[in-house]
Amino acid sequence: MKKIFNKTSVVVCCAISSLLIGNTVLAVDPDQPPEGSVYIENIVYGGSGCPQDSVGISIATNGLNFGVSFDQYIAGIGDDFGRADQRKSCDLRVNLRVPPGYAYTVADLTYRGYAEMDRGIFASMSSTYHFQGEALEAGFVKNMRGPIEEDFTYTDSLDLESFVWSSCGATAPLVLKTTMKLKKARFTPPESGGTIGVDSVEGKLTHEYGLLWKKCEG
Repeated sequence: MKKIFNKTSVVVCCAISSLLIGNTVLAVDPDQPPEGSVYIENIVYGGSGCPQDSVGISIATNGLNFGVSFDQYIAGIGDDFGRADQRKSCDLRVNLRVPPGYAYTVADLTYRGYAEMDRGIFASMSSTYHFQGEALEAGFVKNMRGPIEEDFTYTDSLDLESFVWSSCGATAPLVLKTTMKLKKARFTPPESGGTIGVDSVEGKLTHEYGLLWKKCEG
């Protein structure tokens, strides 16, 4: 697996007074970790959708999310692709530096990329997360179907009861497991095909994870 080291301590403090999740307004502690005390130390990644040197990370200036960009995360189906191209994956382990007394969770995910699929072609993007060593897991799924030919932006939010929180101080890495799959419906013409992945503007597929913070009790 490839490891990316973040050379600067970029602030990712993400406390907010309230967050709209679906139809639920979630009240959270207004206190947040001290400025500069939370940052991504490194990311380790590997998989068929993320070969070496094809993944980048970025932190939003407002501190509410972190982004992962993929330069070669592309799934395809049809005459120009092999069977292995129909399913691509990338697993990531994110080491987030968190001071004692705070915990965080992933509250939403935004996908940005490009899809070009004929009628009868179906696509699925998924991302699950858990904290290393913990059994609880939560995730996001986005399904699409052809015909479609466009850059896309999709956001998926978790319900409040689905949140999986880190331990206090968040010493365990955040583990993300992502996949993209394409398949044909029955009786779809054999010449039909499609691709999903990097967009036509920046040449990247991007996952943007929204974080929510809280102070530990006691």
